[in-house]
This record gives sequence, structure tokens and C-alpha cells, in this order.
Amino acid sequence: MKFFLDENIPFSVTDIIKRLNFKAEHTINVGLRGATDKEIANYAKKTGAILITKDLDFGSTLSYPKDSHYGLLILRLPSYFNTKQISNAIKDFLEKIDPKILIGAITVLEIGKYRARHL
Repeated sequence: MKFFLDENIPFSVTDIIKRLNFKAEHTINVGLRGATDKEIANYAKKTGAILITKDLDFGSTLSYPKDSHYGLLILRLPSYFNTKQISNAIKDFLEKIDPKILIGAITVLEIGKYRARHL
């Protein structure tokens, strides 16, 4: 399974995901720093990656209908969370779930819980 991290996700999360035996890329690695949301969504879909972002706009099915992404993980964590807290939240989540549930779904991760909506 592959993950693509939006620019608003700390770069160091890439290494955390790789240590869990997943593939991971960050917008910085692929030359998409400053890219539009559409460009980021298109890249993630084209590469078959689950997009991890804090950007709630990606959750809009009007702007991003069913076939516009491979899977989406939106972080709704407190704004005061630092890099370590964000990393731990993602790590704990990926260790507890079957990552296949992320494919074709919009998943929202909050503190201690998540909800997934399959499209």
C-alpha cells in the first residue's frame, strides 16, 4: 500500500509510514510543493496512493467525487498538535486498522477515533 502526504503533513511522517512497511511519498519529494489541490489529488490517484491531508476541502464530494481519488485520510487533530503528536496519531491508527479499508474511502481521523465513508 502507498501513501501520499500533502504539504500540510510533516515531512518526517514519511519515515514513520515507511517503518510500518508501507510506501510513502511527500509533495516535497515529487516536486509538488505549492501545487493546487487538484494537482495533488490527481498525482495521488495516478500513483494509486492514499492521500493524507489536513485539508478538509478534499472531503467535499462535490469538488472531489468518487473517482477523483484512490483513497483519502483527512486528519482532524487539534491545531496545537506538534509533529510528534501527528506522527504518533498516524502511526497508532495505521497499526490498529486493516489499511485496505482506506481504499476507495474518505476516512477522517480524530483523537482516538475514525470514521470511514466508502464511495
